[in-house]
Amino acid sequence: MKVSQWQNSCASISLRLVVVVPNEPSFNPRRAYTSEDEAWRSYLENPLTAATKAMMSINGDEDSAAALGLLYEYYKVPKDKRVLPIKVVEMSEEPEKRDTFQYTLEASRSLRLKQGEGPMTYLNKGQFYAITLNETSANKRLRHPISKVRSVIMVVFSEDKNRDEQLKYWKYWHSRQHTAKQRVLDIADYKESFNTIGNIEEIAYNAVSFTWDVNEEAKIFITVNCLSTDFSSQKGVKGLPLMIQIDTYSYNNRSNKPLHRAYCQIKVFCDKGAERKIRDEERKQNRKKTKGKDGGVGPVSVPKKCDATFFKTMTDLDAQPVLFIPDVHFGNLQRAVCVCVRSVLVKRMFRPSEEDFCPPPHKQLREETQKRVLLYVRKESDEVFDALMLRMPTLRGLMDAISEKYGVPIDRMAKIYKKSKKGILVNMDDNIIEHYSNEDTFILSIENYADAYKITLTEI
Repeated sequence: MKVSQWQNSCASISLRLVVVVPNEPSFNPRRAYTSEDEAWRSYLENPLTAATKAMMSINGDEDSAAALGLLYEYYKVPKDKRVLPIKVVEMSEEPEKRDTFQYTLEASRSLRLKQGEGPMTYLNKGQFYAITLNETSANKRLRHPISKVRSVIMVVFSEDKNRDEQLKYWKYWHSRQHTAKQRVLDIADYKESFNTIGNIEEIAYNAVSFTWDVNEEAKIFITVNCLSTDFSSQKGVKGLPLMIQIDTYSYNNRSNKPLHRAYCQIKVFCDKGAERKIRDEERKQNRKKTKGKDGGVGPVSVPKKCDATFFKTMTDLDAQPVLFIPDVHFGNLQRAVCVCVRSVLVKRMFRPSEEDFCPPPHKQLREETQKRVLLYVRKESDEVFDALMLRMPTLRGLMDAISEKYGVPIDRMAKIYKKSKKGILVNMDDNIIEHYSNEDTFILSIENYADAYKITLTEI
Protein backbone atom coordinates (compact mmCIF):
# COMPACT_ATOMS: atom_id res chain seq x y z
CA MET A 1 0.00 0.00 0.00
CA LYS A 2 2.83 2.37 0.83
CA VAL A 3 4.48 1.64 -2.51
CA SER A 4 1.27 2.53 -4.33
CA GLN A 5 0.91 5.81 -2.44
CA TRP A 6 4.53 6.69 -3.19
CA GLN A 7 3.99 6.07 -6.94
CA ASN A 8 0.87 8.24 -6.97
CA SER A 9 2.75 10.97 -5.16
CA CYS A 10 5.61 10.86 -7.70
CA ALA A 11 3.15 11.01 -10.59
CA SER A 12 1.47 14.04 -9.04
CA ILE A 13 4.80 15.82 -8.59
CA SER A 14 5.87 15.03 -12.16
CA LEU A 15 2.58 16.34 -13.54
CA ARG A 16 2.86 19.62 -11.68
CA LEU A 17 6.37 20.22 -13.03
CA VAL A 18 4.91 20.33 -16.54
CA VAL A 19 1.43 21.79 -16.10
CA VAL A 20 1.82 24.98 -14.08
CA VAL A 21 -1.47 26.38 -12.74
CA PRO A 22 -0.68 29.51 -10.69
CA ASN A 23 -4.10 29.70 -8.97
CA GLU A 24 -4.20 26.08 -7.82
CA PRO A 25 -4.91 26.06 -4.05
CA SER A 26 -2.40 23.29 -3.33
CA PHE A 27 0.51 25.52 -4.44
CA ASN A 28 2.30 27.79 -2.05
CA PRO A 29 1.53 31.49 -2.48
CA ARG A 30 3.51 33.07 -5.33
CA ARG A 31 6.73 34.68 -4.23
CA ALA A 32 6.64 38.47 -4.16
CA TYR A 33 9.68 40.05 -5.80
CA THR A 34 11.15 43.18 -4.29
CA SER A 35 12.29 44.61 -7.62
CA GLU A 36 11.96 44.20 -11.36
CA ASP A 37 15.59 43.11 -11.50
CA GLU A 38 14.96 40.24 -9.10
CA ALA A 39 11.93 39.10 -11.12
CA TRP A 40 13.88 39.11 -14.39
CA ARG A 41 16.85 37.31 -12.86
CA SER A 42 14.57 34.64 -11.38
CA TYR A 43 12.88 34.13 -14.74
CA LEU A 44 16.14 33.91 -16.69
CA GLU A 45 17.70 31.45 -14.22
CA ASN A 46 14.62 29.21 -14.30
CA PRO A 47 15.39 25.80 -15.91
CA LEU A 48 12.25 26.13 -18.03
CA THR A 49 13.70 29.33 -19.55
CA ALA A 50 16.90 27.48 -20.42
CA ALA A 51 14.83 24.74 -22.04
CA THR A 52 12.88 27.34 -24.01
CA LYS A 53 16.13 28.87 -25.24
CA ALA A 54 17.40 25.45 -26.30
CA MET A 55 14.18 24.78 -28.25
CA MET A 56 14.55 28.15 -30.00
CA SER A 57 18.03 27.16 -31.18
CA ILE A 58 16.82 23.74 -32.32
CA ASN A 59 13.99 25.34 -34.32
CA GLY A 60 16.40 27.77 -35.97
CA ASP A 61 15.19 30.88 -34.12
CA GLU A 62 18.71 32.05 -33.32
CA ASP A 63 17.68 35.70 -33.00
CA SER A 64 15.26 35.02 -30.12
CA ALA A 65 17.76 32.74 -28.40
CA ALA A 66 20.42 35.44 -28.69
CA ALA A 67 18.02 38.03 -27.27
CA LEU A 68 17.40 35.85 -24.21
CA GLY A 69 21.15 35.48 -23.83
CA LEU A 70 21.56 39.26 -23.88
CA LEU A 71 18.93 39.67 -21.18
CA TYR A 72 20.68 37.07 -19.02
CA GLU A 73 24.07 38.78 -19.40
CA TYR A 74 22.48 42.14 -18.57
CA TYR A 75 20.55 41.18 -15.42
CA LYS A 76 23.20 38.95 -13.88
CA VAL A 77 25.34 42.06 -13.26
CA PRO A 78 24.45 43.96 -10.04
CA LYS A 79 22.37 47.02 -10.76
CA ASP A 80 24.81 49.48 -9.21
CA LYS A 81 27.60 48.20 -11.49
CA ARG A 82 25.48 47.95 -14.58
CA VAL A 83 26.33 50.44 -17.33
CA LEU A 84 24.35 50.68 -20.54
CA PRO A 85 26.57 52.01 -23.36
CA ILE A 86 25.44 55.30 -24.84
CA LYS A 87 25.51 53.75 -28.29
CA VAL A 88 22.93 51.14 -27.23
CA VAL A 89 20.58 53.89 -26.06
CA GLU A 90 20.94 55.65 -29.39
CA MET A 91 20.20 52.42 -31.21
CA SER A 92 16.96 51.91 -29.32
CA GLU A 93 15.83 55.46 -29.98
CA GLU A 94 16.71 55.56 -33.66
CA PRO A 95 16.89 52.01 -35.02
CA GLU A 96 17.10 53.21 -38.60
CA LYS A 97 20.48 54.79 -37.79
CA ARG A 98 21.83 51.68 -36.09
CA ASP A 99 23.88 50.46 -39.02
CA THR A 100 25.89 52.27 -41.64
CA PHE A 101 27.29 50.32 -44.54
CA GLN A 102 30.10 50.56 -47.05
CA TYR A 103 29.96 48.99 -50.51
CA THR A 104 32.91 48.71 -52.90
CA LEU A 105 32.89 47.87 -56.61
CA GLU A 106 36.17 46.36 -57.82
CA ALA A 107 36.39 48.02 -61.24
CA SER A 108 38.35 50.82 -62.88
CA ARG A 109 37.13 54.31 -62.08
CA SER A 110 37.13 57.22 -64.50
CA LEU A 111 40.00 59.68 -64.15
CA ARG A 112 37.70 62.56 -65.10
CA LEU A 113 35.91 63.86 -62.04
CA LYS A 114 32.99 66.16 -62.83
CA GLN A 115 32.10 68.74 -60.23
CA GLY A 116 28.93 67.93 -58.31
CA GLU A 117 28.84 64.31 -59.51
CA GLY A 118 30.00 61.09 -57.94
CA PRO A 119 32.73 58.92 -59.43
CA MET A 120 32.01 57.18 -62.75
CA THR A 121 33.04 53.53 -63.11
CA TYR A 122 33.61 51.81 -66.45
CA LEU A 123 32.44 48.21 -66.94
CA ASN A 124 32.54 45.70 -69.78
CA LYS A 125 29.29 44.06 -70.78
CA GLY A 126 29.18 40.41 -69.74
CA GLN A 127 32.22 40.63 -67.46
CA PHE A 128 31.86 39.82 -63.77
CA TYR A 129 32.95 42.30 -61.11
CA ALA A 130 33.14 41.88 -57.34
CA ILE A 131 31.12 44.00 -54.92
CA THR A 132 32.03 43.83 -51.22
CA LEU A 133 29.63 44.85 -48.46
CA ASN A 134 30.65 45.84 -44.94
CA GLU A 135 29.02 47.24 -41.81
CA THR A 136 31.17 50.18 -40.75
CA SER A 137 29.43 51.85 -37.81
CA ALA A 138 31.33 52.82 -34.67
CA ASN A 139 29.29 50.18 -32.84
CA LYS A 140 30.61 47.34 -35.00
CA ARG A 141 32.70 45.81 -32.21
CA LEU A 142 29.57 45.24 -30.15
CA ARG A 143 28.39 42.12 -31.95
CA HIS A 144 24.65 42.54 -32.36
CA PRO A 145 22.88 39.17 -32.13
CA ILE A 146 20.28 40.12 -34.75
CA SER A 147 22.94 40.63 -37.41
CA LYS A 148 21.29 39.37 -40.60
CA VAL A 149 20.25 41.94 -43.22
CA ARG A 150 18.89 41.72 -46.74
CA SER A 151 20.45 43.73 -49.56
CA VAL A 152 19.04 44.36 -53.02
CA ILE A 153 21.48 45.14 -55.84
CA MET A 154 19.85 46.70 -58.88
CA VAL A 155 20.73 48.48 -62.11
CA VAL A 156 18.71 51.67 -62.49
CA PHE A 157 18.84 54.92 -64.40
CA SER A 158 19.91 58.22 -62.90
CA GLU A 159 17.51 60.09 -60.64
CA ASP A 160 16.55 62.59 -63.35
CA LYS A 161 14.65 59.81 -65.19
CA ASN A 162 11.14 59.28 -63.86
CA ARG A 163 9.47 55.89 -63.50
CA ASP A 164 7.73 55.95 -66.90
CA GLU A 165 10.94 56.89 -68.71
CA GLN A 166 12.90 54.13 -67.03
CA LEU A 167 10.30 51.49 -67.85
CA LYS A 168 10.20 52.71 -71.45
CA TYR A 169 13.97 52.32 -71.79
CA TRP A 170 13.93 48.85 -70.23
CA LYS A 171 11.10 47.68 -72.50
CA TYR A 172 12.97 48.95 -75.56
CA TRP A 173 16.16 47.20 -74.46
CA HIS A 174 14.32 43.94 -73.74
CA SER A 175 12.57 43.96 -77.12
CA ARG A 176 15.95 43.90 -78.87
CA GLN A 177 17.37 40.89 -77.00
CA HIS A 178 17.80 37.50 -78.66
CA THR A 179 15.79 35.81 -75.90
CA ALA A 180 12.99 37.01 -73.65
CA LYS A 181 14.82 35.43 -70.69
CA GLN A 182 17.76 37.82 -71.00
CA ARG A 183 18.35 39.63 -67.70
CA VAL A 184 19.86 43.06 -67.13
CA LEU A 185 21.79 41.89 -64.06
CA ASP A 186 23.28 38.46 -63.35
CA ILE A 187 25.42 37.04 -60.55
CA ALA A 188 28.16 34.40 -60.65
CA ASP A 189 28.08 31.28 -58.49
CA TYR A 190 31.61 31.59 -57.13
CA LYS A 191 32.30 29.75 -53.88
CA GLU A 192 33.97 32.92 -52.61
CA SER A 193 30.62 34.65 -52.98
CA PHE A 194 28.23 31.93 -51.82
CA ASN A 195 30.17 31.39 -48.59
CA THR A 196 29.21 34.91 -47.46
CA ILE A 197 25.66 35.38 -48.80
CA GLY A 198 22.44 33.37 -48.83
CA ASN A 199 18.77 33.33 -49.86
CA ILE A 200 19.55 34.66 -53.34
CA GLU A 201 16.45 35.72 -55.28
CA GLU A 202 16.04 37.27 -58.73
CA ILE A 203 13.24 39.64 -57.75
CA ALA A 204 13.31 41.48 -61.10
CA TYR A 205 15.21 41.44 -64.39
CA ASN A 206 17.37 44.30 -63.13
CA ALA A 207 17.61 43.32 -59.45
CA VAL A 208 18.91 40.54 -57.20
CA SER A 209 18.38 40.24 -53.44
CA PHE A 210 20.32 38.22 -50.87
CA THR A 211 20.98 38.05 -47.13
CA TRP A 212 24.30 38.46 -45.34
CA ASP A 213 25.71 38.83 -41.83
CA VAL A 214 26.87 42.33 -40.88
CA ASN A 215 29.46 40.81 -38.56
CA GLU A 216 31.30 39.47 -41.63
CA GLU A 217 32.30 40.91 -45.00
CA ALA A 218 30.05 39.82 -47.87
CA LYS A 219 31.14 39.54 -51.49
CA ILE A 220 29.06 39.05 -54.63
CA PHE A 221 30.08 38.99 -58.30
CA ILE A 222 27.76 40.75 -60.74
CA THR A 223 27.65 41.40 -64.47
CA VAL A 224 25.62 43.97 -66.40
CA ASN A 225 24.23 42.72 -69.72
CA CYS A 226 23.26 46.02 -71.31
CA LEU A 227 25.34 48.75 -72.92
CA SER A 228 24.87 52.41 -72.12
CA THR A 229 24.02 52.91 -75.82
CA ASP A 230 21.33 50.19 -75.96
CA PHE A 231 18.41 52.51 -75.28
CA SER A 232 18.17 54.36 -78.59
CA SER A 233 17.90 53.25 -82.22
CA GLN A 234 19.96 56.23 -83.38
CA LYS A 235 23.66 55.60 -83.92
CA GLY A 236 26.21 57.99 -82.49
CA VAL A 237 23.94 59.00 -79.60
CA LYS A 238 25.68 59.46 -76.26
CA GLY A 239 25.02 56.52 -73.97
CA LEU A 240 22.80 56.89 -70.93
CA PRO A 241 24.60 56.76 -67.58
CA LEU A 242 23.37 53.94 -65.37
CA MET A 243 23.66 53.33 -61.65
CA ILE A 244 24.22 50.27 -59.52
CA GLN A 245 22.08 50.91 -56.45
CA ILE A 246 22.19 48.88 -53.23
CA ASP A 247 19.35 49.01 -50.70
CA THR A 248 19.89 47.24 -47.38
CA TYR A 249 16.89 46.25 -45.25
CA SER A 250 16.49 44.88 -41.76
CA TYR A 251 15.89 41.14 -42.06
CA ASN A 252 13.35 40.95 -39.22
CA ASN A 253 11.57 44.26 -39.78
CA ARG A 254 9.14 43.96 -42.69
CA SER A 255 9.28 47.69 -43.44
CA ASN A 256 9.68 48.64 -47.09
CA LYS A 257 12.03 51.47 -46.07
CA PRO A 258 15.71 50.48 -46.27
CA LEU A 259 18.18 51.07 -43.47
CA HIS A 260 20.73 52.32 -45.96
CA ARG A 261 20.92 53.19 -49.66
CA ALA A 262 23.94 53.91 -51.84
CA TYR A 263 24.78 54.09 -55.53
CA CYS A 264 27.65 53.97 -58.00
CA GLN A 265 27.48 55.52 -61.48
CA ILE A 266 28.53 53.22 -64.31
CA LYS A 267 29.01 53.24 -68.06
CA VAL A 268 28.97 49.88 -69.81
CA PHE A 269 31.08 49.16 -72.91
CA CYS A 270 31.57 46.18 -75.18
CA ASP A 271 34.75 44.31 -76.24
CA LYS A 272 37.11 45.59 -73.52
CA GLY A 273 35.90 49.14 -74.09
CA ALA A 274 36.28 50.00 -70.41
CA GLU A 275 40.04 49.43 -70.55
CA ARG A 276 40.34 51.46 -73.77
CA LYS A 277 38.40 54.32 -72.20
CA ILE A 278 40.72 54.37 -69.17
CA ARG A 279 43.80 54.34 -71.43
CA ASP A 280 42.42 57.26 -73.46
CA GLU A 281 41.83 59.27 -70.30
CA GLU A 282 45.34 58.49 -69.06
CA ARG A 283 46.84 59.73 -72.34
CA LYS A 284 44.80 62.94 -72.17
CA GLN A 285 45.83 63.54 -68.57
CA ASN A 286 49.49 62.97 -69.42
CA ARG A 287 49.25 65.44 -72.32
CA LYS A 288 47.77 68.03 -69.97
CA LYS A 289 50.57 67.39 -67.51
CA THR A 290 53.21 67.82 -70.23
CA LYS A 291 51.53 70.95 -71.56
CA GLY A 292 51.40 72.41 -68.06
CA LYS A 293 55.13 71.92 -67.60
CA ASP A 294 56.07 73.39 -71.00
CA GLY A 295 53.68 76.30 -70.83
CA GLY A 296 54.59 77.22 -67.29
CA VAL A 297 50.97 77.71 -66.31
CA GLY A 298 51.45 75.81 -63.08
CA PRO A 299 51.43 72.27 -61.75
CA VAL A 300 48.69 70.04 -63.07
CA SER A 301 47.54 67.27 -60.74
CA VAL A 302 46.89 64.01 -62.56
CA PRO A 303 44.52 61.60 -60.79
CA LYS A 304 45.92 58.14 -60.25
CA LYS A 305 44.22 55.10 -61.71
CA CYS A 306 41.90 53.50 -59.16
CA ASP A 307 40.62 49.92 -59.46
CA ALA A 308 37.96 50.23 -56.76
CA THR A 309 34.98 52.53 -56.35
CA PHE A 310 33.19 53.29 -53.09
CA PHE A 311 29.43 53.66 -53.33
CA LYS A 312 28.01 57.06 -52.43
CA THR A 313 25.35 57.12 -49.69
CA MET A 314 21.90 58.44 -50.64
CA THR A 315 19.78 60.41 -48.19
CA ASP A 316 16.42 59.69 -49.83
CA LEU A 317 15.22 56.38 -48.41
CA ASP A 318 11.54 56.86 -49.30
CA ALA A 319 11.69 56.77 -53.11
CA GLN A 320 10.70 53.39 -54.54
CA PRO A 321 13.23 51.97 -57.03
CA VAL A 322 12.03 50.98 -60.49
CA LEU A 323 12.20 47.21 -60.92
CA PHE A 324 11.73 45.82 -64.42
CA ILE A 325 9.46 42.75 -64.69
CA PRO A 326 8.42 42.18 -68.34
CA ASP A 327 5.26 40.20 -67.62
CA VAL A 328 2.40 40.78 -70.07
CA HIS A 329 -0.06 39.20 -67.63
CA PHE A 330 0.14 42.31 -65.43
CA GLY A 331 -2.33 44.87 -66.65
CA ASN A 332 -0.29 47.63 -65.08
CA LEU A 333 3.47 47.06 -64.93
CA GLN A 334 3.97 49.93 -62.49
CA ARG A 335 1.55 48.31 -60.09
CA ALA A 336 3.51 45.07 -60.29
CA VAL A 337 6.73 46.91 -59.58
CA CYS A 338 5.30 48.53 -56.45
CA VAL A 339 4.11 45.16 -55.17
CA CYS A 340 7.56 43.70 -55.71
CA VAL A 341 9.33 46.55 -53.93
CA ARG A 342 7.08 46.35 -50.89
CA SER A 343 7.65 42.61 -50.61
CA VAL A 344 11.38 42.39 -51.04
CA LEU A 345 11.45 39.55 -48.51
CA VAL A 346 9.14 37.27 -50.50
CA LYS A 347 10.19 34.45 -52.79
CA ARG A 348 11.18 34.95 -56.42
CA MET A 349 8.31 36.31 -58.46
CA PHE A 350 6.68 34.27 -61.21
CA ARG A 351 8.63 34.42 -64.42
CA PRO A 352 6.56 33.71 -67.53
CA SER A 353 7.87 31.49 -70.27
CA GLU A 354 9.27 32.91 -73.45
CA GLU A 355 6.04 32.06 -75.27
CA ASP A 356 4.07 34.37 -72.97
CA PHE A 357 5.73 37.45 -74.45
CA CYS A 358 4.56 39.14 -77.60
CA PRO A 359 7.71 39.47 -79.70
CA PRO A 360 7.94 42.82 -81.45
CA PRO A 361 7.76 42.76 -85.26
CA HIS A 362 11.43 43.59 -85.77
CA LYS A 363 12.42 40.44 -83.85
CA GLN A 364 10.94 38.28 -86.59
CA LEU A 365 12.95 40.17 -89.18
CA ARG A 366 16.26 39.67 -87.36
CA GLU A 367 16.57 35.89 -87.53
CA GLU A 368 20.36 36.02 -87.48
CA THR A 369 20.34 37.87 -84.15
CA GLN A 370 17.88 35.37 -82.68
CA LYS A 371 20.17 32.44 -83.52
CA ARG A 372 23.14 33.76 -81.60
CA VAL A 373 24.30 31.94 -78.48
CA LEU A 374 26.15 33.54 -75.57
CA LEU A 375 28.50 31.55 -73.31
CA TYR A 376 30.36 32.73 -70.20
CA VAL A 377 33.77 31.06 -69.89
CA ARG A 378 36.89 31.47 -67.81
CA LYS A 379 40.10 29.54 -67.31
CA GLU A 380 40.73 27.72 -64.03
CA SER A 381 43.25 30.33 -62.91
CA ASP A 382 41.06 33.32 -63.79
CA GLU A 383 38.50 35.04 -61.58
CA VAL A 384 36.63 36.95 -64.29
CA PHE A 385 34.52 35.40 -67.04
CA ASP A 386 34.81 36.19 -70.73
CA ALA A 387 31.71 36.40 -72.90
CA LEU A 388 31.79 34.19 -76.02
CA MET A 389 29.20 35.32 -78.56
CA LEU A 390 28.56 32.60 -81.14
CA ARG A 391 27.40 34.16 -84.39
CA MET A 392 25.80 30.84 -85.29
CA PRO A 393 24.63 28.19 -82.77
CA THR A 394 26.89 25.49 -84.19
CA LEU A 395 30.13 23.72 -83.33
CA ARG A 396 31.82 25.76 -86.03
CA GLY A 397 30.49 28.94 -84.43
CA LEU A 398 31.99 27.86 -81.08
CA MET A 399 35.34 27.12 -82.72
CA ASP A 400 35.34 30.53 -84.40
CA ALA A 401 34.60 32.28 -81.09
CA ILE A 402 37.35 30.39 -79.20
CA SER A 403 39.84 31.05 -81.98
CA GLU A 404 39.02 34.75 -82.02
CA LYS A 405 39.14 35.15 -78.23
CA TYR A 406 42.10 32.90 -77.34
CA GLY A 407 44.12 32.74 -80.56
CA VAL A 408 43.79 28.98 -81.06
CA PRO A 409 43.97 28.00 -84.77
CA ILE A 410 40.75 26.35 -85.89
CA ASP A 411 42.54 23.74 -88.01
CA ARG A 412 44.40 22.52 -84.90
CA MET A 413 41.29 21.99 -82.75
CA ALA A 414 41.12 18.20 -82.63
CA LYS A 415 38.41 17.64 -80.02
CA ILE A 416 35.89 19.80 -78.19
CA TYR A 417 34.15 18.29 -75.17
CA LYS A 418 31.47 19.39 -72.75
CA LYS A 419 31.75 18.11 -69.17
CA SER A 420 28.50 18.24 -67.19
CA LYS A 421 28.15 19.04 -63.49
CA LYS A 422 27.86 15.28 -62.86
CA GLY A 423 31.25 14.73 -64.51
CA ILE A 424 29.87 13.23 -67.74
CA LEU A 425 32.14 13.97 -70.72
CA VAL A 426 30.39 14.27 -74.11
CA ASN A 427 31.40 15.42 -77.57
CA MET A 428 30.18 18.95 -78.21
CA ASP A 429 27.86 19.17 -81.21
CA ASP A 430 25.44 21.56 -82.89
CA ASN A 431 22.42 20.28 -80.97
CA ILE A 432 24.02 20.82 -77.53
CA ILE A 433 25.14 24.32 -78.46
CA GLU A 434 21.83 25.45 -79.94
CA HIS A 435 19.42 24.03 -77.38
CA TYR A 436 21.31 23.43 -74.11
CA SER A 437 24.14 25.94 -73.73
CA ASN A 438 22.86 29.50 -74.13
CA GLU A 439 23.96 31.77 -71.25
CA ASP A 440 25.62 28.86 -69.41
CA THR A 441 28.91 29.27 -67.52
CA PHE A 442 31.96 27.07 -68.09
CA ILE A 443 35.55 26.51 -67.02
CA LEU A 444 37.61 26.45 -70.24
CA SER A 445 40.54 24.04 -70.55
CA ILE A 446 42.82 24.14 -73.62
CA GLU A 447 45.31 21.25 -73.73
CA ASN A 448 48.05 20.97 -76.35
CA TYR A 449 49.03 17.47 -77.45
CA ALA A 450 50.59 16.04 -80.64
CA ASP A 451 50.49 19.40 -82.42
CA ALA A 452 46.75 19.69 -81.78
CA TYR A 453 44.43 21.09 -79.13
CA LYS A 454 41.85 19.37 -76.95
CA ILE A 455 39.28 21.83 -75.59
CA THR A 456 37.00 21.01 -72.65
CA LEU A 457 34.13 23.17 -71.41
CA THR A 458 33.29 22.13 -67.84
CA GLU A 459 29.84 23.26 -66.74
CA ILE A 460 29.64 25.14 -63.41
